[in-house]
Amino acid sequence: MCMKNLPQIILMIGLTFYMPTLWAQFSDKPNPPRLDYITNNLDNGNVTIFWTKPSHEPQIADPSGYIIYVPRNPIDPDADGWDPIATVDQNTFQYTHVGANGNGQRVYYRVASQGAYEPSQMTVKHSQVWITASYDSCNAKIDLSWIGYGAWPLNALAPYRNIRYQLYMGHDPNWNTYNQIGDYDGYSNRHSVTNVQENQDYFFYIKATRMDTGYESYSNLYLIHTKMARRPTYASVDSVIAINYGNRIYYTIDPDSRVSDYKLWRWEQPDTAQSIFSAKTIEGFNVPTKSMSIDTNDTWAARTRTFYYKVDAYNGCNDAVLVSNLCNTIIPRISPRGNTVSIEWNPLILDTQRKPDRAGNRIEYSIYRRSFTVNDDISGLGNLERIASGLTVTEYSDDLSGFKGQSPLYLIRFNYYIEALELTPANDTVTLSRSREISTEILPGVTMPTAIAPNDPRSENGHERNLFKPVIDFEANFTLTIYDRWGGVVYHGNQGWDGRNSRGEYVKEGTYVYRLVVSTANAGDIVKTGSVSVVYPKK
Repeated sequence: MCMKNLPQIILMIGLTFYMPTLWAQFSDKPNPPRLDYITNNLDNGNVTIFWTKPSHEPQIADPSGYIIYVPRNPIDPDADGWDPIATVDQNTFQYTHVGANGNGQRVYYRVASQGAYEPSQMTVKHSQVWITASYDSCNAKIDLSWIGYGAWPLNALAPYRNIRYQLYMGHDPNWNTYNQIGDYDGYSNRHSVTNVQENQDYFFYIKATRMDTGYESYSNLYLIHTKMARRPTYASVDSVIAINYGNRIYYTIDPDSRVSDYKLWRWEQPDTAQSIFSAKTIEGFNVPTKSMSIDTNDTWAARTRTFYYKVDAYNGCNDAVLVSNLCNTIIPRISPRGNTVSIEWNPLILDTQRKPDRAGNRIEYSIYRRSFTVNDDISGLGNLERIASGLTVTEYSDDLSGFKGQSPLYLIRFNYYIEALELTPANDTVTLSRSREISTEILPGVTMPTAIAPNDPRSENGHERNLFKPVIDFEANFTLTIYDRWGGVVYHGNQGWDGRNSRGEYVKEGTYVYRLVVSTANAGDIVKTGSVSVVYPKK
């Protein structure tokens, strides 16, 4: 070999070894872009993806475009791989995924650079902030939680740990009008809204900001409806009617209520704090259209003790969402004295504590009296009169002297009951309480004849001469005993004495002693003693 050709030979050998190295350092597969952030359009759920092209390297091909990917399984994005959904040219660095449903599900995206023969590796996946909430109806609270932005780095030393979450709330889809209610760092993921209103829409979203770059990403727009059964707008106890075996309670509840838990309560004091010691549930029911209950508990106590009734409506948390007014029983106390009956009773409550709108109302009382003649059935209707009305005091005196000596005679028994009314300034009745009808007997006037003529069938001033019995100005029960001069009982009965002894024989003329007892139920007894002459006039 000629030495003068040696340099060319060496050059050829060097090129032979160097050219493969040059080809090995150049790649048609581009580098991946940098996926910067994704953000949700709160109006329609479309998601926009933003990225930055890879830096130019001489040995690596530049991207000819970019490919956007979504997971095959959006619930578990790493489970089944990723599918391309769009390709854009090399000068486009954002893409809007129409129909992404970013308000309905958490979305994930990756981007790759498009190459001549194959794409680059995909970027790490990015996912939006995902917010959810739960409604605590028993505590009127909404508890929010969120999954933070996926792929942004946290930095404990940076402001907000490098990721800032601003929470916004509103009551309609127009999210531009919402108020910010929370401001959190990247380590936080919970917030509670208290004192929320029932049956209202609450919308929430979060704006996430990467502090070192200023990137902003919007979460889903989350709606929660604070659904609760529609509570009644009104409930009232309208009347309490006392009956012999208890009390009838009538009430009205808003029929449009969807609450299904109601309780009729009985208290023995109008004060809430004291009532807990005597409170008793009389009846529970589940429909607002029910309007009457009967309290047959403690019937004997109900005759002398005032009971207060109210209706409460409860939500599913067993919280009273509406409380009616109190309405109480009326208990009359009657004291006869001679021909006068004194009546006293407890007042009807004007419940402005639970119903402040009733402050202008007033209480009035009416008194009803039932009387009976000898021709009436004592268990029947008799003669009912309203003897007083418009009373504002809780006492009254009834003079019964006008009933004396009437024909037919009146019984000494008189019944009374009280009716208490709560009236508006326009005289509309708001509540009514009617007492039990109670009876009393008065002491009648009694006159005794001085003589009897057993064989004289005539009458004098309407009184039989041949019958010795008291002249009573009311029909009343009596017992009469006749004694002879030796103290022997000649007659004992309640019909009057016709002058005969127990053997049916007329007694002899002379003077006899009598003892009369006129009995009443609660006015005492009238006891009279004296003498009567028995005479037999000649015909």
